[in-house]
Amino acid sequence: MEGEAGSSGRRTPRCLLLGSGEFEPWVGPTETLALSGAAGDGTAVVLATASAPEGEATFGRWNEMGVAHFSSLGVPARALPVRNRQDADNAEFAEAVSKASLIFFSGGNPEFLARSLENTAVWHGVLDALSSGAVYGGCSAGAMVAGTSARSGPARGRFRFSGGLELCPRDVFGVHWDSAFMRVLRPALIGRVPSGCRLIGISERTAILTEDQGWRVAGEGVVEVRDDLIRRSYRAGDLIPTGPEMPRP
Repeated sequence: MEGEAGSSGRRTPRCLLLGSGEFEPWVGPTETLALSGAAGDGTAVVLATASAPEGEATFGRWNEMGVAHFSSLGVPARALPVRNRQDADNAEFAEAVSKASLIFFSGGNPEFLARSLENTAVWHGVLDALSSGAVYGGCSAGAMVAGTSARSGPARGRFRFSGGLELCPRDVFGVHWDSAFMRVLRPALIGRVPSGCRLIGISERTAILTEDQGWRVAGEGVVEVRDDLIRRSYRAGDLIPTGPEMPRP
């Protein structure tokens, strides 16, 4: 996975994606592993942008939780008040993310997050950091936006998602995969996976971390991978192979 060239020619960065449960103790060891050998200044930057539509109290709470969580791991952390596209074009915020070792986007509204970030100074700062060897972290909405830019969600309504930001151009990321509400939404998401892409469904309190040969699974639940007609499940410790190398029966 690391070193695999995407459709844009940019290499796939080191990513840590969670189905749910950001800033909880279960994911600490995997975050520590993700940060080992990461480039940057050793800090984590937290962005709760996806939760901004839910109001200031929610936005502030996620930022505070993120800073407290990484501090408990011995990682210096700061939260950036990026609430919208205007904030995402702030040069100071862009510089902060470009220097960090881990840039973490928490959950909320994936459509709002993707459209607030694309082609902004902050997103270009993220890409600069990742190209130097920093880590992209995302939970729920933050995980979804790492996938293909092709439309991969319902066309309208609350769960509309018109595509990610192409860190992993061939993947569509499903989150909360084992939850009751996602069981209802699964058919719509599965039916909208773009041609040539695979679907990676990440259960709650479950994470995937890029390694040289694919994604390493951590946490409590199952990761389901659907690649054309092939469907496989993976648990903690398993390796999900890089897309083109998915084993065939």
